[in-house]
Amino acid sequence: MPKLRDYFFSDLLTFINSDEFAVKAIIEDEEVDVVLDSDKLKERQMNNHTEGIHTEELLFHVSKSGLSFYPRSGNRVRVDGSLWKVIDVQEDEGLFTITVEWVSA
Repeated sequence: MPKLRDYFFSDLLTFINSDEFAVKAIIEDEEVDVVLDSDKLKERQMNNHTEGIHTEELLFHVSKSGLSFYPRSGNRVRVDGSLWKVIDVQEDEGLFTITVEWVSA
């Protein structure tokens, strides 16, 4: 008998799908599907009282199986050729939610 977790995983595959919600991105020289989430980013900035402070940030969701490395806060990663610092990583049922801040040259 299938478990509820199995149903969630199939939903995840729909969510992280470039034909539905995701876009292709190059992270550390690997092409992966990511879902950008500007609404969640604004919500976090408001909760952290950083709205209005000018920093270039991205928040995106990516399947854990889509990355060959484990992202950690403080690490630097290349996303589409630009260098970003990982600010926050949340892990939930096969999905990473990653917030990064642009690192100026």
